[in-house]
Amino acid sequence: MLRSSVGALGAVAVAVAALCPLHGAAQVRSNFALLDSLIAVAVAATLDSARCDTVAVVPLESALRWLVVEKYRAHGVTVGSSAPCTVAIADGAVRYALYTASRDSIERSVRVELRLLDDHGTSRAIAEWHDVLDRTDIALVELPRSELTSAPVPPPPRSFWDDVLEPLIVVASVATTLVLLFTVRSR
Repeated sequence: MLRSSVGALGAVAVAVAALCPLHGAAQVRSNFALLDSLIAVAVAATLDSARCDTVAVVPLESALRWLVVEKYRAHGVTVGSSAPCTVAIADGAVRYALYTASRDSIERSVRVELRLLDDHGTSRAIAEWHDVLDRTDIALVELPRSELTSAPVPPPPRSFWDDVLEPLIVVASVATTLVLLFTVRSR
């Protein structure tokens, strides 16, 4: 399901969100592919809200900057260090959260937010993607050694087994071992 909404409070905000059900490993999109497509949507939204022939993209040290620059150039916009329009990369990240319906699944959200500053004010373009992954698919969707496509994965929630039964079995095993050790040694 794809949603788009526009609201104005001194600035134009465009949000695109997608929510996908749990699907198999063959259908899972990589984090890089999601970031790439969300940046394309956000760039198109900023160009719809203000027509700029030249833009400056900041911050220069952002890991997403080269993707944003590539998308603007694909639309025929010149990217320079000084321009009448400035695009600020406010957010661009992959995040994981616990999925309450299943211990073996994780909720993935990918968010890109661009802010366009021009003579008419500020406009924001937000593109988001939310879906649910199997924990084993996380290694498939992230690029190795890339801070851009990876994020901390929360540990699975603790269960009754983790909280009560496992410690009880360990204590019972140690107690049984000690009783047997001293019983056999005393004979």
